[in-house]
Amino acid sequence: MTLQLVLSILQIILIDVVLSGDNAVVIAMAAHKLPEHQRNRAIWWGGGIAIVMRIGFTMVMSYLLMVPTLRLFGGILLVWIACKLLRDESEEEVTADNAGRSTIAAIKMIFLADFAMSLDNMLAVAGASHGNWKLLLGGLIISIAIIMTCSSLIAQLMNRYHWIVTLGAAILAFTAAEMMLGDREVAGYFVRHHQISLDHHWDGYMVTHAHPTSFPEDMSSLPPELKDVLDYKPGATNQPGTMTFIGQMNVAQRDALLERMTSEPDKAQIRELYEETRNRDVPAWVPAGWRATVDSWFQLKWPAEHWRGIEGHRHHYVAWIFYGLVIAFCLTSPRWWKNAPKASPTEQPQPK
Repeated sequence: MTLQLVLSILQIILIDVVLSGDNAVVIAMAAHKLPEHQRNRAIWWGGGIAIVMRIGFTMVMSYLLMVPTLRLFGGILLVWIACKLLRDESEEEVTADNAGRSTIAAIKMIFLADFAMSLDNMLAVAGASHGNWKLLLGGLIISIAIIMTCSSLIAQLMNRYHWIVTLGAAILAFTAAEMMLGDREVAGYFVRHHQISLDHHWDGYMVTHAHPTSFPEDMSSLPPELKDVLDYKPGATNQPGTMTFIGQMNVAQRDALLERMTSEPDKAQIRELYEETRNRDVPAWVPAGWRATVDSWFQLKWPAEHWRGIEGHRHHYVAWIFYGLVIAFCLTSPRWWKNAPKASPTEQPQPK
Protein backbone atom coordinates (compact mmCIF):
# COMPACT_ATOMS: atom_id res chain seq x y z
CA MET A 1 0.00 0.00 0.00
CA THR A 2 1.57 3.27 -1.15
CA LEU A 3 1.61 6.52 0.78
CA GLN A 4 -0.56 8.14 -1.92
CA LEU A 5 -3.19 5.41 -1.51
CA VAL A 6 -3.19 5.83 2.28
CA LEU A 7 -3.57 9.60 1.92
CA SER A 8 -6.46 9.15 -0.54
CA ILE A 9 -8.23 6.77 1.87
CA LEU A 10 -7.76 9.20 4.77
CA GLN A 11 -9.01 12.07 2.60
CA ILE A 12 -12.16 10.13 1.63
CA ILE A 13 -12.80 9.18 5.27
CA LEU A 14 -12.50 12.84 6.31
CA ILE A 15 -14.81 13.97 3.49
CA ASP A 16 -17.36 11.32 4.44
CA VAL A 17 -17.20 12.25 8.12
CA VAL A 18 -17.87 15.90 7.30
CA LEU A 19 -20.35 15.51 4.45
CA SER A 20 -22.24 12.49 5.74
CA GLY A 21 -22.76 14.45 8.92
CA ASP A 22 -24.99 16.78 6.88
CA ASN A 23 -27.16 13.85 5.81
CA ALA A 24 -27.33 12.59 9.38
CA VAL A 25 -28.36 16.03 10.61
CA VAL A 26 -31.21 16.45 8.11
CA ILE A 27 -32.50 12.92 8.81
CA ALA A 28 -32.42 13.62 12.53
CA MET A 29 -34.14 17.01 12.13
CA ALA A 30 -36.93 15.51 10.06
CA ALA A 31 -37.53 12.55 12.39
CA HIS A 32 -36.66 13.58 15.94
CA LYS A 33 -40.22 14.59 16.95
CA LEU A 34 -41.70 11.22 15.96
CA PRO A 35 -42.40 8.45 18.48
CA GLU A 36 -39.36 6.21 18.88
CA HIS A 37 -40.52 3.28 16.74
CA GLN A 38 -41.63 5.58 13.90
CA ARG A 39 -38.48 7.68 14.30
CA ASN A 40 -36.37 4.56 13.73
CA ARG A 41 -38.47 3.69 10.69
CA ALA A 42 -37.97 7.16 9.21
CA ILE A 43 -34.23 7.04 9.93
CA TRP A 44 -33.82 3.64 8.28
CA TRP A 45 -35.84 4.70 5.26
CA GLY A 46 -34.00 8.02 5.06
CA GLY A 47 -30.60 6.38 5.42
CA GLY A 48 -31.50 3.82 2.77
CA ILE A 49 -32.58 6.57 0.38
CA ALA A 50 -29.31 8.43 0.92
CA ILE A 51 -27.29 5.28 0.23
CA VAL A 52 -29.21 4.38 -2.94
CA MET A 53 -28.86 7.90 -4.32
CA ARG A 54 -25.14 7.97 -3.58
CA ILE A 55 -24.67 4.71 -5.45
CA GLY A 56 -26.79 5.99 -8.36
CA PHE A 57 -24.98 9.34 -8.51
CA THR A 58 -21.61 7.57 -8.42
CA MET A 59 -22.56 5.47 -11.46
CA VAL A 60 -23.53 8.54 -13.53
CA MET A 61 -21.02 11.00 -12.07
CA SER A 62 -19.42 11.90 -15.42
CA TYR A 63 -22.83 12.91 -16.80
CA LEU A 64 -23.86 14.86 -13.70
CA LEU A 65 -20.74 17.00 -14.03
CA MET A 66 -22.07 18.24 -17.37
CA VAL A 67 -25.46 19.42 -16.09
CA PRO A 68 -25.36 23.23 -15.77
CA THR A 69 -26.70 24.97 -12.63
CA LEU A 70 -27.34 21.59 -10.92
CA ARG A 71 -25.57 22.65 -7.74
CA LEU A 72 -27.29 26.03 -7.78
CA PHE A 73 -30.78 24.51 -7.79
CA GLY A 74 -29.71 21.85 -5.30
CA GLY A 75 -28.57 24.60 -2.94
CA ILE A 76 -31.84 26.52 -3.35
CA LEU A 77 -33.77 23.32 -2.59
CA LEU A 78 -31.68 22.80 0.55
CA VAL A 79 -32.39 26.36 1.74
CA TRP A 80 -36.11 25.68 1.44
CA ILE A 81 -35.70 22.42 3.36
CA ALA A 82 -33.78 24.10 6.19
CA CYS A 83 -36.45 26.81 6.48
CA LYS A 84 -39.30 24.29 6.44
CA LEU A 85 -37.69 22.08 9.07
CA LEU A 86 -37.34 25.08 11.37
CA ARG A 87 -40.93 26.12 10.72
CA ASP A 88 -42.19 22.61 11.42
CA GLU A 89 -40.19 22.60 14.64
CA SER A 90 -42.43 25.34 16.06
CA GLU A 91 -45.62 23.44 15.24
CA GLU A 92 -47.49 21.13 17.56
CA GLU A 93 -45.95 17.89 18.75
CA VAL A 94 -46.56 14.65 16.94
CA THR A 95 -49.37 12.61 18.47
CA ALA A 96 -50.64 9.09 18.02
CA ASP A 97 -53.30 10.39 15.62
CA ASN A 98 -50.94 12.16 13.23
CA ALA A 99 -47.76 10.07 13.70
CA GLY A 100 -48.27 8.05 10.51
CA ARG A 101 -48.82 11.14 8.42
CA SER A 102 -45.79 12.82 10.00
CA THR A 103 -43.61 9.79 9.30
CA ILE A 104 -44.44 9.98 5.58
CA ALA A 105 -43.79 13.74 5.57
CA ALA A 106 -40.42 13.18 7.29
CA ILE A 107 -39.38 10.56 4.73
CA LYS A 108 -40.36 12.90 1.85
CA MET A 109 -38.29 15.71 3.39
CA ILE A 110 -35.33 13.36 3.88
CA PHE A 111 -35.58 12.27 0.23
CA LEU A 112 -35.45 15.86 -1.06
CA ALA A 113 -32.54 16.81 1.19
CA ASP A 114 -30.59 13.67 0.37
CA PHE A 115 -31.14 14.28 -3.33
CA ALA A 116 -29.57 17.73 -3.00
CA MET A 117 -26.70 16.75 -0.71
CA SER A 118 -25.76 13.33 -2.08
CA LEU A 119 -24.82 14.92 -5.39
CA ASP A 120 -22.41 17.37 -3.76
CA ASN A 121 -21.03 14.71 -1.42
CA MET A 122 -20.29 12.28 -4.23
CA LEU A 123 -18.65 14.98 -6.34
CA ALA A 124 -16.22 15.58 -3.47
CA VAL A 125 -15.57 11.87 -2.89
CA ALA A 126 -15.17 11.24 -6.63
CA GLY A 127 -12.56 13.99 -6.79
CA ALA A 128 -10.62 12.51 -3.87
CA SER A 129 -10.74 8.96 -5.29
CA HIS A 130 -9.40 10.03 -8.73
CA GLY A 131 -11.66 7.49 -10.43
CA ASN A 132 -10.60 4.55 -8.23
CA TRP A 133 -13.81 2.51 -7.83
CA LYS A 134 -12.45 0.60 -4.83
CA LEU A 135 -11.94 3.87 -2.98
CA LEU A 136 -15.39 5.05 -4.04
CA LEU A 137 -16.93 1.85 -2.70
CA GLY A 138 -15.02 2.27 0.55
CA GLY A 139 -16.34 5.81 0.80
CA LEU A 140 -19.92 4.57 0.35
CA ILE A 141 -19.48 1.99 3.13
CA ILE A 142 -18.12 4.66 5.47
CA SER A 143 -21.06 6.91 4.56
CA ILE A 144 -23.53 4.14 5.42
CA ALA A 145 -21.95 3.64 8.84
CA ILE A 146 -21.95 7.37 9.63
CA ILE A 147 -25.51 8.03 8.46
CA MET A 148 -27.11 5.05 10.17
CA THR A 149 -25.16 5.46 13.42
CA CYS A 150 -25.28 9.21 13.86
CA SER A 151 -28.87 10.00 12.79
CA SER A 152 -30.49 8.25 15.75
CA LEU A 153 -28.03 9.74 18.25
CA ILE A 154 -28.48 13.27 16.88
CA ALA A 155 -32.28 12.88 16.93
CA GLN A 156 -32.16 11.94 20.63
CA LEU A 157 -29.94 14.90 21.42
CA MET A 158 -32.28 17.25 19.52
CA ASN A 159 -35.18 16.18 21.72
CA ARG A 160 -33.11 16.97 24.80
CA TYR A 161 -31.31 20.14 23.67
CA HIS A 162 -33.33 22.41 21.38
CA TRP A 163 -30.32 24.51 20.40
CA ILE A 164 -28.99 21.52 18.43
CA VAL A 165 -31.95 21.92 16.07
CA THR A 166 -30.87 25.49 15.37
CA LEU A 167 -27.27 24.34 14.90
CA GLY A 168 -28.43 21.64 12.49
CA ALA A 169 -30.40 24.18 10.44
CA ALA A 170 -27.32 26.42 10.31
CA ILE A 171 -25.24 23.49 9.03
CA LEU A 172 -27.77 22.78 6.29
CA ALA A 173 -27.89 26.48 5.38
CA PHE A 174 -24.09 26.63 5.17
CA THR A 175 -24.06 23.51 2.97
CA ALA A 176 -26.71 25.09 0.72
CA ALA A 177 -24.74 28.34 0.43
CA GLU A 178 -21.57 26.45 -0.53
CA MET A 179 -23.50 24.51 -3.17
CA MET A 180 -25.02 27.63 -4.70
CA LEU A 181 -21.80 29.64 -4.79
CA GLY A 182 -19.79 26.62 -5.91
CA ASP A 183 -21.97 26.09 -8.98
CA ARG A 184 -19.86 26.07 -12.13
CA GLU A 185 -22.23 28.26 -14.12
CA VAL A 186 -22.45 30.86 -11.34
CA ALA A 187 -18.65 30.96 -11.18
CA GLY A 188 -18.38 31.13 -14.96
CA TYR A 189 -20.73 34.09 -15.19
CA PHE A 190 -18.72 36.26 -12.80
CA VAL A 191 -15.34 35.15 -14.19
CA ARG A 192 -16.27 35.62 -17.87
CA HIS A 193 -18.34 38.78 -17.65
CA HIS A 194 -16.84 40.60 -14.65
CA GLN A 195 -13.33 39.10 -14.38
CA ILE A 196 -13.63 38.52 -10.63
CA SER A 197 -13.36 35.50 -8.36
CA LEU A 198 -15.63 35.45 -5.31
CA ASP A 199 -14.73 32.02 -3.93
CA HIS A 200 -11.38 30.22 -3.67
CA HIS A 201 -13.08 27.01 -4.86
CA TRP A 202 -13.47 28.64 -8.27
CA ASP A 203 -9.71 28.35 -8.77
CA GLY A 204 -10.25 24.63 -9.27
CA TYR A 205 -12.13 25.34 -12.49
CA MET A 206 -9.05 27.08 -13.92
CA VAL A 207 -5.91 25.47 -12.49
CA THR A 208 -4.76 21.92 -11.81
CA HIS A 209 -1.99 20.78 -9.47
CA ALA A 210 0.53 17.95 -9.62
CA HIS A 211 3.37 17.05 -7.27
CA PRO A 212 6.38 15.70 -9.19
CA THR A 213 9.43 14.72 -7.19
CA SER A 214 11.76 16.64 -9.51
CA PHE A 215 11.41 19.43 -12.03
CA PRO A 216 13.79 22.09 -13.44
CA GLU A 217 13.51 25.14 -11.17
CA ASP A 218 14.75 27.42 -13.95
CA MET A 219 11.42 28.30 -15.58
CA SER A 220 13.19 30.32 -18.30
CA SER A 221 14.33 27.05 -19.88
CA LEU A 222 10.75 25.99 -20.58
CA PRO A 223 9.48 26.06 -24.18
CA PRO A 224 7.18 28.97 -25.13
CA GLU A 225 4.06 26.80 -25.03
CA LEU A 226 4.59 26.20 -21.29
CA LYS A 227 5.96 29.47 -19.92
CA ASP A 228 2.62 31.26 -19.67
CA VAL A 229 0.59 28.34 -18.33
CA LEU A 230 2.92 26.61 -15.88
CA ASP A 231 4.19 27.45 -12.42
CA TYR A 232 6.37 25.36 -10.13
CA LYS A 233 7.25 25.75 -6.46
CA PRO A 234 9.91 23.37 -5.12
CA GLY A 235 9.08 21.50 -1.93
CA ALA A 236 11.08 21.21 1.25
CA THR A 237 14.03 18.84 1.49
CA ASN A 238 13.10 15.39 0.14
CA GLN A 239 9.53 16.58 -0.48
CA PRO A 240 7.84 16.88 -3.89
CA GLY A 241 7.16 20.34 -5.26
CA THR A 242 3.86 21.76 -6.51
CA MET A 243 3.27 22.16 -10.23
CA THR A 244 0.35 24.37 -11.24
CA PHE A 245 -1.00 24.13 -14.77
CA ILE A 246 -3.39 26.85 -15.97
CA GLY A 247 -6.24 26.10 -18.34
CA GLN A 248 -6.41 23.23 -20.82
CA MET A 249 -3.39 21.18 -21.88
CA ASN A 250 -2.69 20.20 -25.46
CA VAL A 251 -0.61 17.28 -26.73
CA ALA A 252 2.50 19.41 -27.39
CA GLN A 253 2.46 20.73 -23.82
CA ARG A 254 2.02 17.22 -22.44
CA ASP A 255 4.95 15.86 -24.46
CA ALA A 256 7.17 18.80 -23.45
CA LEU A 257 6.48 18.08 -19.78
CA LEU A 258 7.03 14.34 -20.20
CA GLU A 259 10.49 15.02 -21.65
CA ARG A 260 11.46 16.79 -18.42
CA MET A 261 10.30 14.03 -16.09
CA THR A 262 12.95 11.55 -15.01
CA SER A 263 10.88 8.99 -13.08
CA GLU A 264 7.94 6.87 -14.16
CA PRO A 265 5.69 8.04 -11.24
CA ASP A 266 6.27 11.66 -12.28
CA LYS A 267 5.43 10.81 -15.90
CA ALA A 268 2.25 9.11 -14.71
CA GLN A 269 1.28 12.32 -12.91
CA ILE A 270 1.74 14.32 -16.11
CA ARG A 271 -0.47 11.89 -18.01
CA GLU A 272 -3.16 12.22 -15.31
CA LEU A 273 -2.76 15.99 -15.48
CA TYR A 274 -3.33 15.87 -19.23
CA GLU A 275 -6.47 13.74 -18.90
CA GLU A 276 -7.90 16.18 -16.38
CA THR A 277 -7.12 19.32 -18.38
CA ARG A 278 -7.29 18.31 -22.04
CA ASN A 279 -9.95 19.63 -24.39
CA ARG A 280 -12.91 17.28 -24.78
CA ASP A 281 -14.82 17.10 -28.03
CA VAL A 282 -18.56 17.63 -27.90
CA PRO A 283 -20.26 14.23 -28.54
CA ALA A 284 -21.61 13.59 -32.01
CA TRP A 285 -25.18 13.22 -30.73
CA VAL A 286 -25.31 16.94 -29.81
CA PRO A 287 -26.97 18.93 -32.64
CA ALA A 288 -24.51 21.03 -34.65
CA GLY A 289 -26.29 24.28 -33.80
CA TRP A 290 -25.85 23.68 -30.07
CA ARG A 291 -22.20 22.62 -30.00
CA ALA A 292 -20.67 26.06 -29.50
CA THR A 293 -23.09 26.75 -26.65
CA VAL A 294 -22.58 23.51 -24.76
CA ASP A 295 -18.84 23.07 -25.40
CA SER A 296 -17.91 24.45 -21.96
CA TRP A 297 -20.18 21.89 -20.27
CA PHE A 298 -17.88 19.06 -21.36
CA GLN A 299 -14.60 20.70 -20.29
CA LEU A 300 -13.18 20.03 -16.83
CA LYS A 301 -11.05 23.19 -16.96
CA TRP A 302 -11.53 26.66 -18.40
CA PRO A 303 -9.09 28.32 -20.82
CA ALA A 304 -6.02 30.05 -19.39
CA GLU A 305 -7.31 33.55 -20.23
CA HIS A 306 -9.92 33.16 -17.48
CA TRP A 307 -7.15 32.85 -14.90
CA ARG A 308 -5.29 35.87 -16.24
CA GLY A 309 -8.52 37.87 -16.24
CA ILE A 310 -9.06 37.52 -12.48
CA GLU A 311 -5.49 38.42 -11.49
CA GLY A 312 -5.81 41.10 -8.84
CA HIS A 313 -9.59 40.66 -8.69
CA ARG A 314 -10.03 37.94 -6.09
CA HIS A 315 -12.61 38.92 -3.49
CA HIS A 316 -13.02 35.67 -1.61
CA TYR A 317 -14.37 37.41 1.49
CA VAL A 318 -17.64 37.80 -0.47
CA ALA A 319 -18.20 34.05 -0.15
CA TRP A 320 -18.26 34.26 3.65
CA ILE A 321 -20.63 37.22 3.55
CA PHE A 322 -22.92 35.19 1.31
CA TYR A 323 -22.71 32.18 3.65
CA GLY A 324 -23.64 34.39 6.60
CA LEU A 325 -26.62 35.90 4.78
CA VAL A 326 -27.99 32.49 3.79
CA ILE A 327 -27.62 31.19 7.36
CA ALA A 328 -29.34 34.30 8.75
CA PHE A 329 -32.12 33.94 6.17
CA CYS A 330 -32.80 30.34 7.22
CA LEU A 331 -32.57 30.91 10.98
CA THR A 332 -35.00 33.83 10.87
CA SER A 333 -37.44 32.03 8.56
CA PRO A 334 -39.87 30.93 11.33
CA ARG A 335 -40.56 34.61 12.03
CA TRP A 336 -41.53 35.59 8.51
CA TRP A 337 -42.70 32.27 7.05
CA LYS A 338 -46.22 32.14 8.35
CA ASN A 339 -48.13 28.92 8.29
CA ALA A 340 -50.73 28.58 5.57
CA PRO A 341 -54.21 29.25 6.92
CA LYS A 342 -55.85 26.07 8.05
CA ALA A 343 -59.34 25.14 6.98
CA SER A 344 -61.86 25.54 9.73
CA PRO A 345 -62.97 22.21 11.19
CA THR A 346 -66.33 20.88 10.07
CA GLU A 347 -69.00 21.80 12.54
CA GLN A 348 -70.30 18.85 14.46
CA PRO A 349 -74.07 18.42 14.51
CA GLN A 350 -75.63 19.47 17.79
CA PRO A 351 -77.23 16.67 19.77
CA LYS A 352 -81.02 16.86 19.91
